[in-house]
Amino acid sequence: MAKVVSTGIAALDKALMNGVPKGSTVLVTGPPGSGTELLAKQFAGAGVRDENVAYFTTTERDEDVTSTMEDFGWNADLEIVNIGNLYYESVLARKLQVSRYRQEGISVKDLRAESGGKGPAQNVNFLTSLTYEVSKRKPPFRVVVDSLDFFLEYYAHADVLSALRTIKAHTQHEEGVALLTMLSNVYDTRTQSGVEEIVDTIVELERVRQENEFRRYLVLRKVRNHPEKTGLYAYTITDKGITVT
Repeated sequence: MAKVVSTGIAALDKALMNGVPKGSTVLVTGPPGSGTELLAKQFAGAGVRDENVAYFTTTERDEDVTSTMEDFGWNADLEIVNIGNLYYESVLARKLQVSRYRQEGISVKDLRAESGGKGPAQNVNFLTSLTYEVSKRKPPFRVVVDSLDFFLEYYAHADVLSALRTIKAHTQHEEGVALLTMLSNVYDTRTQSGVEEIVDTIVELERVRQENEFRRYLVLRKVRNHPEKTGLYAYTITDKGITVT
């Protein structure tokens, strides 16, 4: 029997193999507001006690991640790699500075003179940085990437798929677990199918409006080698996080 770890959601564990098999890569997908980022934090918190957990965020501040986890009662003693902050500091802040200087009438020649003749710093390849950081993880580990959308926006989709294969290979070889989030119904069929083929498990969150309320459904769309495990489940969001019923 495969060794498994908890997703942090008891009913989802039961629907799988009493947890996620070690070596697995999980994709959580859904529209904005469905709770994908909350599920990512719940998954991260479930591994803190027994695993080395690394949380890669592209959209939130460190304190937003930890405070949300603490609000729901999850252990937030994990490593946060804030790619969103790094992107701002190395790319956006520089663009804003150049725009301000242009508005003030300072030329590129003046900028170079001010910096001692040095050109702008080389931009960081965040996709390469992600794969490198994941490849350094030693078992037992749990990696969360929230979200793939950042990389799909700024890099060629073929390169993102290649990086995802590398992450999966390392996770599989070292018997860790990885969870990645991605918006649903956004990308072309080739990209969507490419991502879905690589991962071992796909969890899709759906939010359906019915009269004056939203109904939420968790669709277990793929479980590698276990198609009988796929299914549809209702879920709610409470002060304890996501609960599958």
